[in-house]
Amino acid sequence: MIDELREYQFTTEAWEKYWTLFESLCLPIRGDKYGKLQGLWQERVGDNVTFRHLWRYESLDERARLRAQLIKVDAWRENFLPQAAAQVSQQFLQVLIPRLETVIDSLAPVRYLHKYRCPTGKAGAVIQQINTAVAEGRSHVCGLWATEFSDPNQVVVMGADTEAPQVDIQASLVVETRSLKPLRVLRT
Repeated sequence: MIDELREYQFTTEAWEKYWTLFESLCLPIRGDKYGKLQGLWQERVGDNVTFRHLWRYESLDERARLRAQLIKVDAWRENFLPQAAAQVSQQFLQVLIPRLETVIDSLAPVRYLHKYRCPTGKAGAVIQQINTAVAEGRSHVCGLWATEFSDPNQVVVMGADTEAPQVDIQASLVVETRSLKPLRVLRT
C-alpha cells in the first residue's frame, strides 16, 4: 500500500477559484475510482495558501494504472486540468509508505504535519522510535510514513499535537512542522 501526498501552492485569489473547481469538478470526477481520498488540508501564510490532499493506492503500479485511466476521462482532461493548472503557483508530490504500527480509523484529528529530514540511513530508526512513543501513549499520531519519493531519508508524521514526536538519534535531524486546517477528512 502507498499514499500520495499532493501539495499545491496558490495566491489567495487563485485558491478560491481552484477550491471551487476542486469541489465541483475534481471530486465528482475522481470519487474513489482513481485512488481513495484520505483527507484535505489547507495552510495559510500571509497571502499564500498551501493545499494538501492525501490519496491511497494499493501499489505504485496501481497508482500508475489509475492515473492513466483518469487522464482518458474527457471531463478531467478538458475541463478540470486546464482550469486548475492556471491557478497553481507550484506543485509537489510525495509517494509515502505507511509505517504506523497502531491502526488509526481516521485522519480527522490531524492538525499538524511534521517532516523529519533524517541523516542518510536514519529514517528507519526515527520510524521505530515514533512507533514506540505511540505504543506507549507518549504521542498521538494519526499517520506515520516513510518517504519513497522524493526524499528517501524523510519521515512524515500527521497528528493532533503541536510538538513533533521526540526522537533520540546520534546525528543531526531537522524537523519542520506545519499547521493544517482540515477541509474535509474521510475515513481510511
